[in-house]
Amino acid sequence: MTRLSNTCQFGEISEDAGVVSHRCVSDAPDNVRLIRTLGHGRAATAELVEASWDDGRSQCFVEKVFAPGLLTRCIYRLAFAAPFAYQSNQHAILACFYRRRVVSRMLEASATCDERESSVDVALPAYVRYDRNRDAYVLAASFVEGRGPIPTCANSNLVAAENEMAGLVAEMRRVERQLIDFGLVGSGWQVSPGAMVSTANLLLSEHPGLRVVHSDGPEADSPRSLRHTIIDLESGIPAILVWRYLWQSWRRGAVFPFDDLDSRKLRASCAELCDRLVLRGERDLAAELSADVEALVAVDEQWKAGEIAPTRRPWTWLSAQRRAHYRRTCIDRWQQQRVVDPENASGLETSFWFFALMWMLGLCPPSVLGRWLQSCLANQSHQERVRRFATESRVRSAFWTKYRRRQVKALCEQQRCSRRTRPTSSLGFIGHRLLRYSTTAGVHRYLVDPSRRARRNCQIRALLFRGSYQIAVGRKAFRATTRRWQSRKWLTEEEAKSLHSQFSGPQLAVYSRGLGMHLAIKFLYPLITPLKVGGIAMALTGGSVWFAVLPIMILPAARTLVTLFSLLANRSHDVPHRHALCVGAIPVVGSAAFIVQMWTANPAVSRFLLRDFASRFARKIPIYGGPDSRTEHAVLAIGERLLRLVAQFHPTSNEVSASMAMKNDSDDVQTSLVKEQSRWMRWPYQKVIRDSLLVTGVGCGGLWATNYLLSDSLPEQWLTGENGALESAQLMVLICTAIAGCLALLRVKSSSWQSIAVALVCVAVAGAAREVPSAVSQASLSDGAHQTADSVGFAISATWKHGVIAVAVCIWLSRVAYAWLKFPEDRKLWFSPTFVWPAIPFAACFVLAELFERSKWVTAEETVEVFGYTMMMTVAIWMIRNADTLQNWLSEEAVCEALSPVVPTLRETECLDEGMKRAA
Repeated sequence: MTRLSNTCQFGEISEDAGVVSHRCVSDAPDNVRLIRTLGHGRAATAELVEASWDDGRSQCFVEKVFAPGLLTRCIYRLAFAAPFAYQSNQHAILACFYRRRVVSRMLEASATCDERESSVDVALPAYVRYDRNRDAYVLAASFVEGRGPIPTCANSNLVAAENEMAGLVAEMRRVERQLIDFGLVGSGWQVSPGAMVSTANLLLSEHPGLRVVHSDGPEADSPRSLRHTIIDLESGIPAILVWRYLWQSWRRGAVFPFDDLDSRKLRASCAELCDRLVLRGERDLAAELSADVEALVAVDEQWKAGEIAPTRRPWTWLSAQRRAHYRRTCIDRWQQQRVVDPENASGLETSFWFFALMWMLGLCPPSVLGRWLQSCLANQSHQERVRRFATESRVRSAFWTKYRRRQVKALCEQQRCSRRTRPTSSLGFIGHRLLRYSTTAGVHRYLVDPSRRARRNCQIRALLFRGSYQIAVGRKAFRATTRRWQSRKWLTEEEAKSLHSQFSGPQLAVYSRGLGMHLAIKFLYPLITPLKVGGIAMALTGGSVWFAVLPIMILPAARTLVTLFSLLANRSHDVPHRHALCVGAIPVVGSAAFIVQMWTANPAVSRFLLRDFASRFARKIPIYGGPDSRTEHAVLAIGERLLRLVAQFHPTSNEVSASMAMKNDSDDVQTSLVKEQSRWMRWPYQKVIRDSLLVTGVGCGGLWATNYLLSDSLPEQWLTGENGALESAQLMVLICTAIAGCLALLRVKSSSWQSIAVALVCVAVAGAAREVPSAVSQASLSDGAHQTADSVGFAISATWKHGVIAVAVCIWLSRVAYAWLKFPEDRKLWFSPTFVWPAIPFAACFVLAELFERSKWVTAEETVEVFGYTMMMTVAIWMIRNADTLQNWLSEEAVCEALSPVVPTLRETECLDEGMKRAA
């Protein structure tokens, strides 16, 4: 409970330049109890509080504390040369109060005049106060129980799901047009769909439909209705993200729009609505609307006139009345902050040089130092305190004691230390202060609290070595995710229970443990982040590119080691890890490795976790990201399309579930056949890589040995130069690949295998054209390279090279288009593991080659390229050797499918078994 004895309440708007006085409806409370913090925005923190008055009244409100961060304050100061208005300007905070009332009454009046029910409400303001502890104004509004729009993918019934975001955006467009027509341009920006995060400014609340009773039939409920409530009409930054508001601001003589209003249009719209309300007998509503509009126009003019704002109608500074109002605003703000006492306030109003000196002292960075200097100049009580501090040791001792007590209390409130570990000496206090500014709260507590450090060390050891604890951590993270979705109404209680039961099963224990181990890697984040920043800085200042690459690859390498450990630890259970190995090596999204791998065991759990991963990623996007934003829903929609595509083309996961379950004596014949079939349909990864490594090792090893033994007699560039031995080996491998691909194209009969053969031939031809040196480059060769090139005797022009590559690409695209139209059943090939996964190691080879080239490791670069081309040749040879087996298996599979509706299951299994034996 906070007693607001030092809180400034607002009752009247001071008369200035002939403005009529108005009065807020509610006074500030006497006591406020914080219940919880609802959220943090760019400009304010929303807190749910219980406000009470001395007369016994009590009510819950949402207080917006306008204490923005440094970035928001800097943006506002650069735009308007003034402190953030809602934090320090009483006219600005009163404009927030009346703006909400005006928007609410005008929307209500418009709906009343049009004889329709308004579907949009506004969280009405309750009171305004000044919080001296945080030096910020506070706007309280009514507490609205609602939620954000639920994405379509979060609904279990996708066919009957209502697209709430589309309905919300349509309603926002309608309200935006209304507010702009009323003259409330800044309020239109707050509900503009053009601002991707503006959808979070509205809450949805469900209202049950009416119960309809028929005399000759059963009772029926009408469809539910959704009401939208605007909870935020106060901007945090200028409205520069939508061109429409910039243009309207420029027309009014301002560069940066910030909650502007067109007073002439607003008064005209108000007069029109009031006339229509009077005709309908709503005189009270018309009188309240007119009074609120006049109050809003008055305080808005005083607010905007109380700022320098060189980009907002600068010619108004020629008016002496504007300059006097600006001085009065500054003095009021200094008095509110207790920088100026009442004795010096009158002197500031009469003396220009006194005011100018105070104004310049306020520019001293940081702002705390500037206010301290201003207090030394214009606050007699502060001057007395400074004098006594400088001359009396007792006062200094009391001040330092009070200061230390206050700082220690702040450390305890921030969970940086406990009462048992709080600093007791001056040296310890200095150490705590340094840690406060240089570390996070968790790291600070870990360094200074032995019990916390021992507990964290035990947790780290358990995460590294105890499988049961790793599984528990993974399941705890999963439960936290489901609770978060339930709090947002994205998941029902029945769906959450179903997901919990599936995730807690033994078939996902391995992946749950891997997920927990990947979460344990996050302990390295505080150490890796400085290395990343420093490495990028060193690379940009002329250092090696490895300074930037190596820190980025630390976490992927750690995840790969964890995945390999899980693979080895569970090798007896035949648990697949190939997806986790590939995804874990990706720098940014690698933490979703085991989530992706879960798809093979339980697609429902994997789908849910991938949706949550996409949601968290969208919320962290700067400026355009955030909860309930259009960005979050767009990312979820894109992810849902990808998940449907994967679900359509992904092979069955029954064999994985069976392999992860405990083995029993009774084997399922069909499960084993599916498992055997899935193994057969995979590419022979291990054999391809093994044979390619063997061929590359023998060939390149022989060339290295020859170059080493005959280094004196061979030219300098014999091994790695233009038309050198390694490049000649690459060219020979590519030619062999093209020939083998053509033979495979003639032998295989299935359209899918033919498409793969065409891809091998086109890539081999394009690569061969790339490896042949250009004729123009011969002049830049060394003597040894000239001799080598002359002895080999081939070079083509760059035009021919580009032409061959272009023809290869066109042939490949033509084959894709032909197969896409002619064979619809083969469309899934391009998105299936059969086609995608073999391309990943091939692409990885050329990524490594590019890195080696930038590092001037020519031998390693050429060798890796030889290995990549050899993998293509090995695959083409494998297709030639197994062409007949593939054709026999495919024909028998077609017979089995034709007989499946009428032939018993036993006959089907015998047919498949025979085909699999022949394939083996």
